[in-house]
Amino acid sequence: MDETWSALWTAERLPRLILVCLGIWLNAADALVTATIMPSVARDIGGYAFFAWPVAAYLVGAILGGASAGRLSERSGLRAALVVSAFFYATGCAVGALAPGMGLFLLGRFLQGAGAGLIVGLCYVSTGLFFPGDLWRRVLALLSLMWGVATILGPLLGGMFAESWRLLFWMFGVQAILFAGIAWMLVPRHSAVASDAPVPVATLARLGLAILLFLLAGTVGEPWRAAAALFLGAVFLVAALRRDAVARVRLLPREASNPGTPAGQGYLAIFLFAASAVGFTVYGAAILQARYGLSPLFAGYVIGAEAMAWTLVALAVTWLPLHTDRVCIRAGGGAIAVAIASLIFSFPSGSLPAVLVSATVLGGGFGAMWAFLTRHIVETLSAEDRGVGSSALPAAQMIGNAFGSSIAGLVANAAGAAAGVSARNAGSIAVWVFVVAVPIAWTGWLFAWRATRHVFIASEGTRSATEGVTL
Repeated sequence: MDETWSALWTAERLPRLILVCLGIWLNAADALVTATIMPSVARDIGGYAFFAWPVAAYLVGAILGGASAGRLSERSGLRAALVVSAFFYATGCAVGALAPGMGLFLLGRFLQGAGAGLIVGLCYVSTGLFFPGDLWRRVLALLSLMWGVATILGPLLGGMFAESWRLLFWMFGVQAILFAGIAWMLVPRHSAVASDAPVPVATLARLGLAILLFLLAGTVGEPWRAAAALFLGAVFLVAALRRDAVARVRLLPREASNPGTPAGQGYLAIFLFAASAVGFTVYGAAILQARYGLSPLFAGYVIGAEAMAWTLVALAVTWLPLHTDRVCIRAGGGAIAVAIASLIFSFPSGSLPAVLVSATVLGGGFGAMWAFLTRHIVETLSAEDRGVGSSALPAAQMIGNAFGSSIAGLVANAAGAAAGVSARNAGSIAVWVFVVAVPIAWTGWLFAWRATRHVFIASEGTRSATEGVTL
């Protein structure tokens, strides 16, 4: 089999490559586009108190969709599954575009997230079916490139359509319909991935309730109601993890909920890093527009600096030898923790270069450690758990983002965001959102450090695996 790039440009493979790249684009562009337009959305339809809800609603839908992708493909065939996922996404776009208020907008975001989660999962299924194994790494490299393209085009689209954001939702809906049409023409009718596992509904339901309760905590007025919602949210989160650990069909591998294992420490690090950093995406553009007077376009590109740094550093570290993994994980995690702390000072300072430095260090930290940490997690799992362990990596990240956005919303509303983000309160909102995020980020770094201790002691053969866990 020809291993050159030209093997992908054949008349049979190129359209299928375009299909999977379009599917990844629909999800990749969403975060930066939404971050850029959300201040305009809140001004038009109200709901500053629910500013973090659209992100969380999208992520909950994406978690549910991603967990259901394999089962849907097995039951209905890959072609039908791709079309159904595009229908969910397009319907969510239409509901969001037509929404007169925040309630329907949130429903649209949930449907859009469910469609995106399905699409991404099915695109990776499609890669295994459409392309021979010796071309997978090239296809996966192109799919990763789509995230870099989204970093450039996402803020541009958001800035161009910030004042006519409903049109932007219609445009993405049309792209989803185009995706469905291409899938219908290119994918054989009976293509499917073998799977007899049902969807972990019980775990997902508990997770959804936990996230909803955390979000409610940020919008209720009375402190005792907020405290009750936070407590119940924590109860449902623990219940979800306990249920998943003993379920026949799991969302996460068994070790994920055990912080005494290297895999559990790694998953916790991913969850905590994602939760600590998502406030930058949720509130960053609004703060930059209100306090710095930036246009939606330039505010979007400042937020996009994080994603661009992530992409560039991730590409750079791929050239490093394997024995530098521990250094990259620990240095990257430390950079994330330092960057989160620096945002407490750089956002309110009025210095745009300072904000850009913080954003770049934050994204660079993720880029340095992400690939190495996820690989180490999977390598420490048992052979039977490696399949679910790999698929659980993006799930852990999305769950962290969803919980982090709910916590950021709670703190921001307490700092005055419920009445709107203005030049007067933007600095205070920024300070408190990241003050709360600092201990989350530093705890994530602690777990990443402990996870790599075990991996490298075991690999050097100097101590037993049991001793490595206790360090």
